[in-house]
Amino acid sequence: MSTIAHSLRDYREPTKTQLFAYAFGLPSNQGPLQDPSGSSLASEIPSAVLSLSTSNKDGIQEDQIYAGRLSLTESFLCFASQGDRGRSCRMNLPLWCVRRVERLNTKGTVFALSIIVWHGMKIILQLNALRPSCEQFCSLLRDQLRAQLGNMKLLKPFLSGCYSEYMLTEGSSESKEREKGEGSSPTVEKENLIDGDASAKVADNSSAMAKEKEKPKYQAGLGSTFGFPGDPKKLREKSKLKLWKDYFKSHGRNLTLLRYPQFLRLVQVGLPNRLRGEIWELTSGSIYNRFSHAGEYQAILKEYDGIVSTSTEEIDKDLNRSLPEYPAYQSEEGIQTLRRVLVAYSWKNPELGYCQAMNIVVAAILIYMSEEQCFWMLDTLCDRLLPGYYTQSMSGTLLDQKVFENLVQRTLPMIHGHFVRTDIQLSVASLPWFLSLYINSMPMIFAFRIVDCFMAMGPKVLFQVGLAILKINGEELLKVTDDGAFINLMKNYFRTLGDSAHPNSPNPRHRQITNFQELLVVAFREFGIINDETIASERKRFRHEIVEEIEQFAKRSAIRNLKDYGRFTKEQVGLIYDQVVEAIYRARHAPSFAGDLKNSTSTSSLTAKAGDLQIGSQPASKSPPPAQQDYKEMRIDLKTFRLFLGEIATWARDEYVVSNGFQERIERKVPEHETVARLFRFWDREKRGTLSLQDIVTGLDGVMFNQDDVMANIQWIFELHSEGRPSLTKDEVLRLSESLLFFFRNEPEDGYLGAVSQLIAQSFEHGGEGSYGSKDP
Repeated sequence: MSTIAHSLRDYREPTKTQLFAYAFGLPSNQGPLQDPSGSSLASEIPSAVLSLSTSNKDGIQEDQIYAGRLSLTESFLCFASQGDRGRSCRMNLPLWCVRRVERLNTKGTVFALSIIVWHGMKIILQLNALRPSCEQFCSLLRDQLRAQLGNMKLLKPFLSGCYSEYMLTEGSSESKEREKGEGSSPTVEKENLIDGDASAKVADNSSAMAKEKEKPKYQAGLGSTFGFPGDPKKLREKSKLKLWKDYFKSHGRNLTLLRYPQFLRLVQVGLPNRLRGEIWELTSGSIYNRFSHAGEYQAILKEYDGIVSTSTEEIDKDLNRSLPEYPAYQSEEGIQTLRRVLVAYSWKNPELGYCQAMNIVVAAILIYMSEEQCFWMLDTLCDRLLPGYYTQSMSGTLLDQKVFENLVQRTLPMIHGHFVRTDIQLSVASLPWFLSLYINSMPMIFAFRIVDCFMAMGPKVLFQVGLAILKINGEELLKVTDDGAFINLMKNYFRTLGDSAHPNSPNPRHRQITNFQELLVVAFREFGIINDETIASERKRFRHEIVEEIEQFAKRSAIRNLKDYGRFTKEQVGLIYDQVVEAIYRARHAPSFAGDLKNSTSTSSLTAKAGDLQIGSQPASKSPPPAQQDYKEMRIDLKTFRLFLGEIATWARDEYVVSNGFQERIERKVPEHETVARLFRFWDREKRGTLSLQDIVTGLDGVMFNQDDVMANIQWIFELHSEGRPSLTKDEVLRLSESLLFFFRNEPEDGYLGAVSQLIAQSFEHGGEGSYGSKDP
């Protein structure tokens, strides 16, 4: 267990800039522009009006007008409607998509701008502020538009990969033929998603189809080759695509898409298969990372091609367990596509690497997204949408399980009370729901509907759907008495999501309502009070408790996995572990030591296990780059070792009295001395450049239990400087004396100077080529 406690301890509440960026799905550094004094007044218009002229079904022009707040960031122009925090209308317009900005000739004091985006859509913004404020805002907007000229040149090739662009321009006729092609594999729904029965025949047919199909001209997932889950006719793909096409014509598309009330309604009824990947990356914000880091995914694959790490080995073990019922993952093409995305992300984020359940989510996303799209979506999931979910400790999942249990207690007290009385663990069912975004729990055609809402509305959807599942099955839940019955009840319910919720109703419309539709209605209407603020507040409430639980578990695991305690008791080893953890935490926030770069190849407090890296075609002597570090085991580098030693040994630190005239305090400073680096290398028996907890315990055991044995202490100090040889040279004896002087430098008297001098003299007098072990110093 490596960075568990430290990543949780390092958690900081989001800054105002980050909160703004998260609300609009922007990169975390995109907050309102600030002046040198830190004020953002010039880049925000608290009262603005956005209007958009659109045509209704009869061809009559209608103005859709919303009042809200207008903000300007480094790269985006953002608008959120008032009163509902942008739920009715929201715009995050990249400045590189703006073709022209004009100030309109308006009457009186009205100040209005006309913004024309790259495909010709016109947005009218009325600024309700004092004229100097409006002028200043326009000046900032002009400067930021000029700064984005370079990105404007990259826009055209990027947009050529968007399906919305293809659909509206060149794909009108071809898309109709392709929609018919989706029905050529109607067995996909039965095979992969409802019954779960794998069929080799269908897989062979799909592979044959894959070879015959032409590669799409836009960013597409495996579904365009191997077939999408579900029956296109039952899913009403053509109708959905037509509705989205009309919406794109009126409200922008891809990067310029404006979210009006119709947008969320279209998402909730289910996204069209071919458009799903693009809408996911738009609503999550991963599309902006993909645009600003074009080519990075391919560069990572090329740089680390053939290099093996612990993460890549774990990925290879899980590849064949990733949605094996879907035809793509019964073929080499699909498996290798999944592997490339997981491996690339393990190199991009080495501290997280790869964790189980990540393969399920990525395998599902790849059905609708290309490799590069999926790569940046995974980055967004792990960094912002689901932080801490796909880590070694699953800290984010455990925290949300605590939050979910508390919400069940508040909103469904009878069910919670029954679970407590019968000792049923809610998490045995709910943890997989959250970890796999319901993909591993319910048929995929329904799980993807939940993912649609999750991407557009945020993590609160996971809680709302979970609560709705429990409420709908409330009567049956009150009858179960153990975990097994609870899990079976949930499985049976998920199998019937496509069945009628009211099969005996005399009203034919009621009979058409499915269990899944009822689930969404209950989730969003009855549990709509569970909002983002609720989730954030509950997470803050339980975070400290989860940190303590995980740290205690990590400590017990680390101590239990030690092969040898030496002469220490278990309690004493626990104290050593605590000091190591504290040193690691301090090293993450302490300024760097200049000497570390000379003595340690690592720049992190938790470094790689060099033995776990195998470089295929590269020379064995080549040292692995920092990105290849393995973070699965707790190991410390020289910088952290100095801090650790300074806490347990008085000779390894210098203390100073600092006074400000009113009070005095003692400050500690860790000196940079060769003796500490020599001790570090001496304890590093495996020559990895880092120390494990076992190395530290074994090293301390050789020092702390020799207090009454002078000869053992002398032999230890000689072995420390001999580097494994049976004798010392004169230079090494001099270095030994320097170490002794370093050890005793804080002694109050100078008696140790004579003792060190006498030791050197006797060493020179009796020294020779023989072993110091057989000599009498």
